[in-house]
Amino acid sequence: MVERTKQVELFLFINPISDDSLKMEEEAFKFMDTYQKNSQITIYPYHNTYTLYRYMIKKQLASDNVALWNNLHNDNYHLSLAFIAAAIQGKKKGRNFLMNVQRKMVNQKEGLSKSLLIESAKKADLDMDMFLSDFHSTFVQNIFQSDQNFSKSVGITGAPACLLVITGKEKKVTLIEKFVTAEDLYQMV
Repeated sequence: MVERTKQVELFLFINPISDDSLKMEEEAFKFMDTYQKNSQITIYPYHNTYTLYRYMIKKQLASDNVALWNNLHNDNYHLSLAFIAAAIQGKKKGRNFLMNVQRKMVNQKEGLSKSLLIESAKKADLDMDMFLSDFHSTFVQNIFQSDQNFSKSVGITGAPACLLVITGKEKKVTLIEKFVTAEDLYQMV
């Protein structure tokens, strides 16, 4: 159990199209729910050639199929931008939007589409004009690039991953580059 003087901050780095990332997000929220007043979570969509290759191998997809690479990269990039655009309206709304899209893609095997993004934006109670404007903005693209740079600067190489920061009398920072459960996080705190 976390002492009252401890603050827990979790930086979660996810591949937004990956079922492993969705599962880790759900575990992270289970963990964070225990420490509502003493915790904060920030999600960063993160992807590169390595994360995409790992995703394709895990899904047993043809990693030599250039068209498939391009489609998956575009889905990952566009969902990342959509998440950032949603999060501009509030972190909680952004998370609700993202997880709604991910659950449709993972659990219902629905492909990423404009209609899925709009349906999920409405479900997250987003201002649609603002969401669509932000989604296509240079500002959101710059935030995405900044997030990629931040992820690299803290040593992230793959997704899902997280950076667990505990502050209080002593500060502890733990980089975790594997899937972790709520119970794993409890043990680390």
